Amino acid sequence: MVKKRERITEQQKIDAFARGAEINVITKETTVKREKKFKRVTFSLTEYEDQLIDDLSLTVLSFRCNRSQVVKAALALLAEQDEKTLCSYLKKQNEN
Repeated sequence: MVKKRERITEQQKIDAFARGAEINVITKETTVKREKKFKRVTFSLTEYEDQLIDDLSLTVLSFRCNRSQVVKAALALLAEQDEKTLCSYLKKQNEN
């Protein structure tokens, strides 16, 4: 059985611990708004194009590649093309 004096001592330890705890209250004033690095966008794809993005992301075996990375890589490759080549790619895509 715990003696009354020991219970008080234990309670005092608990109270001292609780008083020493740091209070972190998250409010609108204390939150720092982080600048978003990416913007979510929605665009239409055919079933074939959707599957193609998945297949391309799974082709890489040496690291994890997600759908966004496939689209970003395709954009980077398009951006490297000269204007004539880029226009021919876009015209071909427009005809489909």
